[in-house]
Amino acid sequence: MILVNGCSFSAPSDDNDSWVVGFYDKGFDRFNYQVPSSLEQKYAIRNIAVGGSSNTVIRRKTFWYLNDLSHKHMPDYMIVQWSTIDRWDYPIFVSEEKANTFPRIKDISPQWVNKINYMCNGTDTMGYAKDFYEKYYSFYGAVLDTLENIYHTQQYLNTKGIPYKMITIGNLFDMDVSIEKLIKLQTDTTGQSGNYANLKTNKSIFDKLEPFETSWYELNTLKALLEKIDFSKFIFTDDVNISGFGGGIIEWFLNKNEMLTGGQWHPSQEQHIRFFNEFLWPKIEKEVEQYSRK
Repeated sequence: MILVNGCSFSAPSDDNDSWVVGFYDKGFDRFNYQVPSSLEQKYAIRNIAVGGSSNTVIRRKTFWYLNDLSHKHMPDYMIVQWSTIDRWDYPIFVSEEKANTFPRIKDISPQWVNKINYMCNGTDTMGYAKDFYEKYYSFYGAVLDTLENIYHTQQYLNTKGIPYKMITIGNLFDMDVSIEKLIKLQTDTTGQSGNYANLKTNKSIFDKLEPFETSWYELNTLKALLEKIDFSKFIFTDDVNISGFGGGIIEWFLNKNEMLTGGQWHPSQEQHIRFFNEFLWPKIEKEVEQYSRK
């Protein structure tokens, strides 16, 4: 079984099933959750990607599916698609009062009230998240969380002996994720709302990090994380190198001078399939055949 995790650029939906459908044309089936755990599903795709996921959610969900005893179907291979670094989540107890400004609660999901919730709604600097972005958010923190999520996920997979590859929504460190830019991303009235490609700067976010207080030097682990991350496990779509990170799905289309036409600035189903067939599958075919069909 192949396990896929990521954000909306990999998640299934009613009208756009992402690049993952390319596997089905290669002889793989959708994972059947009704099949008893005693029966292996060797040639199945289990897609656990969810729209709005932060990289922390992606890491935690990967850990869950690799370690929870109820998941008897261990993956033979995994693909992790990392999202933008600005996305924040924290397990928050959403009271009746908090529900008034917490996204997607009250009217849409009233059953979530008076329970622990994750943000998991992509970039949202408004409502309940406004306090976080105004008072606590920093470039440094966003980079630190991202690198830790990648490093620890690689360790999870290595510990389980599961072969894998990683891709990204775009070049994670070639986007201006300042609060001002994030607000504009949501409020743009020119039809560009949600277009992450507009955050591209062709400049390294590592050059924009806030100064670090040296008395906390033991916690300044960015350099060590960059040295520990196994970049051979990444598949980048261009040769840009920002502290080891290159292009992702967004750049693959930008470098072809293509707009993303799937709605809300995502690839269309046709674009997703071309990304899989023309770029991703040739890079992973041998590994997938080696590990998932043995």
